[in-house]
Amino acid sequence: MEIRFVLPEEVDQLRRNVLTAFPSKTPDALLQNMEGELYRPDEGRYLGCFDDNGTLIGSILMMDFTLNVRGVMLPMGAAAYVSTNFLHKKEHVARNLLRVLMGYYAKMGTPIGCLHPFNPAFYGKMGYGYCNESTMYSPKPCYIRSFGDKSGLSYARPEDRSEVLAFYERYVRAVHGATLHPYMDPHRIFDMPYVVICRREGRITGYLTFDFVEVDHYTDMYHDLAVREMIYEDTATLQQFMTFFASQVDQIDRVRIYSNDEYLPLLFTNPDSGENRSYDGAIQEIGRRNMGYMARILDLERYFTLEAHCEHAVSRPFTLALTVRDDFVQTNDGTFFLHVEGDHITLLAHAVPDVTLSTDIADLSSLVMGAIPLRQFLRIGRMKVSDPSYADDIQAAIGWSQKPQNYTYF
Repeated sequence: MEIRFVLPEEVDQLRRNVLTAFPSKTPDALLQNMEGELYRPDEGRYLGCFDDNGTLIGSILMMDFTLNVRGVMLPMGAAAYVSTNFLHKKEHVARNLLRVLMGYYAKMGTPIGCLHPFNPAFYGKMGYGYCNESTMYSPKPCYIRSFGDKSGLSYARPEDRSEVLAFYERYVRAVHGATLHPYMDPHRIFDMPYVVICRREGRITGYLTFDFVEVDHYTDMYHDLAVREMIYEDTATLQQFMTFFASQVDQIDRVRIYSNDEYLPLLFTNPDSGENRSYDGAIQEIGRRNMGYMARILDLERYFTLEAHCEHAVSRPFTLALTVRDDFVQTNDGTFFLHVEGDHITLLAHAVPDVTLSTDIADLSSLVMGAIPLRQFLRIGRMKVSDPSYADDIQAAIGWSQKPQNYTYF
């Protein structure tokens, strides 16, 4: 068995491998561009696992992102299109590929990795933790609040492209959990059929992308409007977007809004999702939750070297012994000493700790990404702390109160 990057002459095997793994999810553009990617990787590099006869039995797309983690822009290694040859399922091919991917990125100084899971349990065993949940809301247009003004909205023109991308980059640099990818970002936004911008006082203050989804009403007069991405810098821009949605009462059945904002239903007079599902027969469902991507610390020492700040100053100086279980990255498996004083963290080689936190690498990854607070991990017994009086200070030091937000699929 050999694990190496896939060569251009092996593209047919790679196409078959990916297509059989994701028969309804593989974009035609990915297959068409695959050979070119093997010559010049813009989207990412394909890592392959080959048997002794040179047959491709597994593949994975390695993608280099920049991820905003607690206000610091870090290199992030994403795993996508994890695929196993149909004839070689349950032979640990995917696990071996991911182990090599983790080691490669750690060696390259990439402290954190992410992926969108097809099976959270599978990736949880390999140290990936829950991260950025989002929700699909689907109110009827007549139940979306209108604010009477959408004068700043227009379809994006080709000459607006660079300004939209610059706006998105500013958003990423301000929002924990968001990602940058120089090749994928333009495609994610402008490959959508419709891109709407809001321009006020001469500059872009937000944009959204949407397409239409057929609904079963035995007529072509009604569709759902699916809002794949909606980014705005202020309330006035958000209100213009809501006014636009509210005006679609004659041809749109429901507006499907994909959002990280748990308070968005405050802008609906009736947030019922229309799924005809309820709890106890009366309480209506208002959205579908999506778990988003999972995250994993690949190199703990480098992570805490780059993330040497607290969310806010701790109440007292202390030294934390962070005892971590990691079955896949040996250098992460052990005890790390962090001295915390004020709003600064210092990684120490040896120390006498004031408190010890014991955790699995997956849960630690969720904690530092702000997906789940320390108090909840302690409450359900997934983490152990030697002195509970330090819990709030540990949360302030290595946790984050803002949940990650991201629109990129990889």
